[in-house]
Amino acid sequence: MPISSPLASLYSVLQNIRTNAETNAALLRKNEAATRAALIDPILRTLGWDTTDIRMVEPEKTINTAWRADYALHNSEGKIELLVEAKCLGSDLEKFSVVQQLLSYAFGFGVQKILITDGLNWHFYSEFNPGNQHYGASFNLLQDDLVVCALHLIQWLDAAHSGHGVFAPNNEQISYTHSVTLETPRRVETKNVISSEPKMPNSHFVELDRVHTLQLQPNQKPTQLRLPDGTVKAIKSWKDILIEACEHLIKQNPTISLPFPDKAGKKTALLSWQKPPQGISSHSLSLQNKPIFVYTNYSASACLANALYVFSKMSASAQQVAPAVAF
Repeated sequence: MPISSPLASLYSVLQNIRTNAETNAALLRKNEAATRAALIDPILRTLGWDTTDIRMVEPEKTINTAWRADYALHNSEGKIELLVEAKCLGSDLEKFSVVQQLLSYAFGFGVQKILITDGLNWHFYSEFNPGNQHYGASFNLLQDDLVVCALHLIQWLDAAHSGHGVFAPNNEQISYTHSVTLETPRRVETKNVISSEPKMPNSHFVELDRVHTLQLQPNQKPTQLRLPDGTVKAIKSWKDILIEACEHLIKQNPTISLPFPDKAGKKTALLSWQKPPQGISSHSLSLQNKPIFVYTNYSASACLANALYVFSKMSASAQQVAPAVAF
């Protein structure tokens, strides 16, 4: 019997939302209702909120006769647990006046959990006071690692946390209190060596094929690489990404044919039995108990492009998660 994973289901939904947002950005940037229907409602439903049950998800809830919440999420006892403010895709979610007004109204209504989202950017607030606009967590579905995003959403929005769908043995509904703690993504210092020991990712990962969307500082370098099998390696340069990708490839495919051309597929062998001429940077690995050489005389962008190319050559069964980096 196949087993359904809530995290896997949510991850799949987030992938679809990411695609939908990119495909229909022009419309969603002008239409809040469309943003809610296409990007926000699917996530709420996947997390157990029945958007057709107004006793559970109350739309257009008026607060103190002065402000109307797009969604009021009620717990199993009928009390409002969380307010959701939806904006058109691309809206400024950190606009001071909007945030302050939202927090002020919610505080007056006795609600201590608030979410503001445009479908891609998600900002969560909790345990706030008037004048405090610091959010407890935030992420972007286009730029951030979708596994981390999914875990945050489960922590903050799973309907089971509000008592929905959780029953005691005597069929009396009980309140569910979660114990998972996820910190706001932050940079984690790592040692300046390439570690061979797998460890759980505790940084803010960005999938490799989306690094180009980031606004990196001059000379900013990655500090961790997550491989397709979930292993996380400490790294210190863009070349390390390429080296780790090549090493992972030959472990997955020890009968690989050499020379292995780079992404351009013309003159340069990315992997070869022959060491590049003196003065050309390279890195030595081992294949069939013999030394092979990784050509590394590339720019940062070329290293990244070739690493993605290498990962694409691995079998589908070896690609459990998308390769990603943290800074």
